[in-house]
This record gives sequence, C-alpha cells and structure tokens, in this order.
Amino acid sequence: MGNKTKFTVLVTLMFLLPFLLLSRHFMAGEGELQKKDTLRYLELRTSAGAGIISDILNLDYSLNRVAASVSSGGIGAVKKGLAAKVKDSPFIYSELALLEPSGKAAARYSAERSLQPPLDYRSSPVFAESKRTGAPAGAVEYGEYTPPALVLAEPLAADGSRYFLAGRLSLAYMGELVRLMGRNSYGNFGLVDAGGRIIADSMSMSIVNPGVKAPPAVLKLMETADDDGSPTVSGEFPYRGGTLLVSVSAVPGSGWRVYEIMDAASAPARGVSVWAWRVVLSGVAMIILFGAFTGMLAARWFRSGLD
Repeated sequence: MGNKTKFTVLVTLMFLLPFLLLSRHFMAGEGELQKKDTLRYLELRTSAGAGIISDILNLDYSLNRVAASVSSGGIGAVKKGLAAKVKDSPFIYSELALLEPSGKAAARYSAERSLQPPLDYRSSPVFAESKRTGAPAGAVEYGEYTPPALVLAEPLAADGSRYFLAGRLSLAYMGELVRLMGRNSYGNFGLVDAGGRIIADSMSMSIVNPGVKAPPAVLKLMETADDDGSPTVSGEFPYRGGTLLVSVSAVPGSGWRVYEIMDAASAPARGVSVWAWRVVLSGVAMIILFGAFTGMLAARWFRSGLD
C-alpha cells in the first residue's frame, strides 16, 4: 500500500469515526422521538375514544334520561314508558323494572329475545348501593355466553311515593363500537371498567375470556391516573426484551377507561427510521468521497513527499 493510499484511508477514518459515534446518538435519539410521537398518537386516540364512549353512555345507557321521559305522568305512564323503551331498543334495554323500596318488582319488561334470566334486584349490590346512598348506582355484569351488561338502579319519585328504576342494559353495541374504533390499532384497543376488567377490546380477549383483567401495564397506568387525577396518561413498560407503549384515558361521567397498548417495534412511523438511515449513509458516502478527494489534492500539492 502506497503512502497516498495510506494518507487517504487515514484522513477518511479521522472523520468517519467521530461521525459514526455522533450517528449512533442521532439514531438512538430518533428512536426515542419516534416512541414519544407514537405515545402522543395513542393519547389522541384514547382521549377521542373516551369522549365518544361518554356520549354514547349519556345518550343510550342512562336511566336518568329514561326517568325524565316517563316520570311526569304517574305510575301508569312510567310503566308504559318502560315497556315502550324496551320495545323500541331491545338490543340495548334487555330489561327495565320499576321497583318498590323492598326491591320487589312492581313492573318488569324484558326484551323478547333476551338470553339472560331476570335479575333478582333484592339481592343485587347495585340496588343496595342506590338504596343506601339515594343516588344512581351501576356495575358491569359479565356472562359466560352473553355480552357484558350494565346493571343500573336509581331512585324515582312518582305519585308521591318512592320507587326505584332499575335495568340491565346490554353492552353488545358498545363492544362493537370499541372494536370498530380499534380496527386500525397496531396493538390492542379496549374499554375497561373501574375494576380493570375488559368490557370490550379489538383483539376480542373479552369474548374469549369474559371479565378478564386488562394487561398489567394498563392496570398500572390506571393507578397512576387515579393518583394524579389526570384524564389521560401514557408511558413505556419493558416487556420480554422490548418496550410496550400504553395510553389510558378516563371516560367522563364514569369510572371506565379507554386504553391502547402496543409493542414499540410495531410503531407506525417506520418511515422516519428509513429517513434517518439515509442521512447516516449519505454522510458516510460524503466522508469517503472527500477523503479520496483530499488524497488526490495532497498527492498533487505535496508530490515530493508522497510519491
């Protein structure tokens, strides 16, 4: 190897080595930025989903609206109104009932094709909670062969007497909505109750195993959100040598949460990594080119010392 070649290689390495060290930090930083961008994207998706779920709960899964529409005309009007609600929306109102203070059903209306047995409200924790507090109460019921249902109870005054309005509302429609919102998810998009059990999710874990708990990373973020009082929280969690990206958003007006969890390796912004590699490879090519050009200039200007 001649002196000219040695000089060219030495100059190239002098610039190439520090550039490669800087490139390593650049690539690592680019990866962290990609993770943060993906987390922001997940936060937007879960917060938007939580808003949609909240609107649906207020419109279709609220006994307040049912009570307001049927309680002004006395007990007879209440019974007719409950029967009409079940008849008009049997896919949501599996059962509506007017209860006496003891929990005995003064009137009960069930959807014709309901696969669930009638509830015994006298032994229902939801009715007991509403009776104790004098306020609405609810809980999610999980069946082995039926979709989850929302069991609700709340006080109702009619004809100068105290009653309770109660019902079992199917969450099958809510489940389809959640799966539709999670159709483009790179991981799993789901809805959990206040206890961390999955009501519905895009990977159908809740169908295979009704009442299954959400992944530990989601439960951890739920605890963080409860402690901080933040409506939306996100974070990274190590998992099997990789990283999970998770976002959790509170559903306003309920204790439910919308979550999305995905493997960082599945991040959609892969184009950014390709762009970063192009920058690094272009820099390496330029350094090699300028190293060769420097060797040519040195051979011409200092020919006596290089030949």
